[in-house]
Amino acid sequence: MTVVGITATPRDLEAFDKFYPRAELLQAAGEVDFLILTVPHSPETDKIVNAELLSAMKPTAFLINIARGGVVDEAALIEALRSGEIAGAGLDVFFEEPLPAESPLWKMENVVITPHVGGMSDNYIEQVLPIFEENLRHYMNGDRRSMINIVER
Repeated sequence: MTVVGITATPRDLEAFDKFYPRAELLQAAGEVDFLILTVPHSPETDKIVNAELLSAMKPTAFLINIARGGVVDEAALIEALRSGEIAGAGLDVFFEEPLPAESPLWKMENVVITPHVGGMSDNYIEQVLPIFEENLRHYMNGDRRSMINIVER
């Protein structure tokens, strides 16, 4: 397997064979078999997966969203899935949660839906608890600037 990363911050990580800058997202999306979203939702990433990006993907490619619902234009995704523009999707997060019962995504055979558990693992507590404890300590001391893993809205 070849692992390709797309990043806003240049980096060199051993687990990745190649990195693309975010400015080359369309090119990268056209090369991969699985586009896995792990990006935070922010003004820069709002609907970063849109009709243009989906049309750049291979028709055999799959979109996996374990990030946030707002990073995907769901209407464009539904159209791409219906038309066969992409092969399928694995979706753990949605713009509206829970996903409304009337969403066409529920009935699509090329879609796998999970209940917002993409971040779970056997060692989830061991990974998250130290971050929570450190942030709580900083918060209680009135030192919000030292908190880690903050998402600004």
